[in-house]
Amino acid sequence: MVLILFRSKLFISLFSLLLLFSSFVVLPAQADEYDDAKVAFGAFDDGLYDFARQELEQFLINYPESKMLERVRLVLILCSLESDDCRRAAALFADLKKPSGINEFGIDPAALKLRLGRCLLLAGDEKGAREFFKKLVKDHSQSSSALPARFELARLFFADKNFVAADRVVSPLIVVLQSDKQRVPQVDRQTAYWIAALSRYQLKKFKICLPLLKVMAENPKSFPLLNGERQDLYAITIESAWHSKKPKTIKVVLQKWLQIPEAELESRKLSTALQLAADLFQAQGRLADIQGELTKVVRFDIPKADKIALYGLLIEIARKNEDGAALEKWLEAVIPLEQESSLSRVNHLQSLLLFNYRKNDFAGTVAAGRRLLKEDESFWKSERFYFPFLNSLDRLDKCDEIVKYVPALLPPYDKTVSPDQRRYFLDMMSGSCLQKLERFEDAVAFYRLLYANYSDSLIRVKLLGRLHSLVGKINERQKLNDWISAEVIACFSLDKRENEKLLREFPELVLLVADHFFRAQLYAKAQPSLLWLEKLDLKGDFAARVTFLLAEAYYRCEDLAEALVRYQALSTGDNKEFRYLAALRLVAIYEAQGYHSKRIKLYKNLLLWEQDPAVKAELKRKLEALEVTGH
Repeated sequence: MVLILFRSKLFISLFSLLLLFSSFVVLPAQADEYDDAKVAFGAFDDGLYDFARQELEQFLINYPESKMLERVRLVLILCSLESDDCRRAAALFADLKKPSGINEFGIDPAALKLRLGRCLLLAGDEKGAREFFKKLVKDHSQSSSALPARFELARLFFADKNFVAADRVVSPLIVVLQSDKQRVPQVDRQTAYWIAALSRYQLKKFKICLPLLKVMAENPKSFPLLNGERQDLYAITIESAWHSKKPKTIKVVLQKWLQIPEAELESRKLSTALQLAADLFQAQGRLADIQGELTKVVRFDIPKADKIALYGLLIEIARKNEDGAALEKWLEAVIPLEQESSLSRVNHLQSLLLFNYRKNDFAGTVAAGRRLLKEDESFWKSERFYFPFLNSLDRLDKCDEIVKYVPALLPPYDKTVSPDQRRYFLDMMSGSCLQKLERFEDAVAFYRLLYANYSDSLIRVKLLGRLHSLVGKINERQKLNDWISAEVIACFSLDKRENEKLLREFPELVLLVADHFFRAQLYAKAQPSLLWLEKLDLKGDFAARVTFLLAEAYYRCEDLAEALVRYQALSTGDNKEFRYLAALRLVAIYEAQGYHSKRIKLYKNLLLWEQDPAVKAELKRKLEALEVTGH
């Protein structure tokens, strides 16, 4: 504007001199014309723009055919601009016969158009202003005023949300601003960058938008934005970097964003941008690179949904890094935020249960399991979760709780279950719990239920063994014994080698079969079972009982030779009960065979072992009679 004013005043001064030297030769009518013009131009030269304007307007009326009309209109345009009458200035400019030739009068046409356009813009005539700027850019593209005109056009297009036009017009200006690295007169560099960057952002031209956003984001001193504007800049920079697959840029911007004091942070906006950033880092397998940023932002006052999402990312990092402490910390933090029974909350509770179980935190496993029981309807359908829970209850000796769940809430029995499977383990655990709780009748009923539902031979044999161990602790003992022996006879005959292998672990079941035949006085049938047991090389009282029963079976079948050998072995053994019984049986055998001295020795042993006075007196009497008479 200063340049235009200087040049226009120079023009008027020269024109006044021209009029002075011409006054000696002009006609009287022309003298009036020149005098009026001289007065108007002089007033303009003195800065009396309103007066000059009135004189010039009157000149146009008085001298419509004057040869000075172009000059008068031009000075009147300048006066109108000085008086902020932009519309009159624009109308006068339109009346110029050769507007492109006004430079002949020492005025820059591009600069004048720029001033006219800005004047109209201030007056609210955006349409008129836009036309002046367009003509300027088109007709004077190399002029120094073209770049400010582009700037003004870009602002207008951007305000109208015509981002295509704004980007097209401002792009040449941005090239100059970037190449010269200096300010262009009459152009706000910051606003120009904003318009270019945001237009391209709106047009989804992220790759060419990002460099401008980076410059603005990384140079806060050169682009002194307001706090809210700067955070908007950071947000769209991160989004553009996400589209352009530029994780390093995202990392830098996040770090700058977090340098803003927490009280001034727009934490929700930051959280949204961080989740978008995490999406790229996650896709590239580099989520841990922003662990620090996630840890900071999750503490801020952000929507619950955002917190849950950020905790989910931290949980993923902890899992990948096998950081158990962090995993537990984030799980415990996120679970209370989630809606009860929601899929996400259930998944996190499941993760917590499994994590605690892996680190042998049985109390933590049980706590997570109890919460799952309330929220996960399918809990008892998944062995992956109910097994750690029940096993942890067992480790904590919570038998009263275990027997509520097993088998009542577990899936239906599968007859194909084998001894190395978890379901069998849990069933046996529950049975043991019933025994610990001294609910023996319930334990028997439970084991018989399992026996009916399992088809695996080893499992069935083990169940029979458990049942046999409970015989002495229930009311109907003999009835249970009879049932067990009947099952062994029917299902586990020693005629089959595979049954022999199974029964080696449970010899008491075979002995039970022998006892069954003894009670039925089927001594010959009892012999095979007893002989098989004898070959197992058993020890202690059990072995003594087997030997005695086998001796008795032979004795009852009148096979004295086989019986005698076993009675003799028992009579010198450590088991007092069977040693005594064997001695009594040997006395009878020796008496039949006439062995006098052997009977005397047995009576003496019996006297040493006997505690009952009456029986002892009878034994003593018999011994004395034998010693006296030899009979």
